[in-house]
Amino acid sequence: MVLLQCCVFVPSCSNIPVSSHTKVFEFVQQMGRAATVAAAFGGTLPPGVTGTNERCTLIVSNLNTDKTNEDKLFNLFSLYGNIVRIKVLHNKPDLALVEMADGLQAELAVNYLKGATLFGNKLEVNYSKYPTITPAPDAHDYINSGLNRFNSNVVKNYRHCCAPTKMIHVSALAQDVSEEALLAHLSEHGSVVGTKLFEVNGKRQALVLFESEEEATEALVSKHATPLEGGTIRISFSQMQSL
Repeated sequence: MVLLQCCVFVPSCSNIPVSSHTKVFEFVQQMGRAATVAAAFGGTLPPGVTGTNERCTLIVSNLNTDKTNEDKLFNLFSLYGNIVRIKVLHNKPDLALVEMADGLQAELAVNYLKGATLFGNKLEVNYSKYPTITPAPDAHDYINSGLNRFNSNVVKNYRHCCAPTKMIHVSALAQDVSEEALLAHLSEHGSVVGTKLFEVNGKRQALVLFESEEEATEALVSKHATPLEGGTIRISFSQMQSL
């Protein structure tokens, strides 16, 4: 991934033949990204992450075909990197391809989401044999989406990478949003154990604790980037253990 001044990312994966000089340059970029992630985690890469993977496209299997779509997969996988395209396979609707901006972000997604439960199904997340997803009407394109999280605050976003937890962090809340309104917006996805509303630098935020990781994951994929009382909320997992 190359970050540009206009905050638009260029995916580092491509099926276009490249020269040896280009490969060296891309290797240096990859090592730079790995160093950025290591810095975000206090100097070392997270357990299980090597920083050397170059494959950008993932295959996700065992999807709940009744409840899962490309946008919900985007909301989940974009926690670990920018998304280029997602394609649910129509001949096998329990499978999807997810193309991420670079191999390191793909590795983070595999590391943290393999075995996660979404809508009652345990996800299998592996590297695909396809280097990219070919643009097509049935492939959802997210490369220019303003909802990609790693166009800015890259180190902070890497620092927040983790496996699904019972606690979600909700930001970009309207200043006058009430706890009741927040609960009404999220509680259809599971049993809420507790909530905490607070402000950071004058911005309204909240922590919401569910009974299970599965319920918190369902709330995240279903309600990230949805409107609530005049604001469009953003949701991520929190590594905090209690309110």
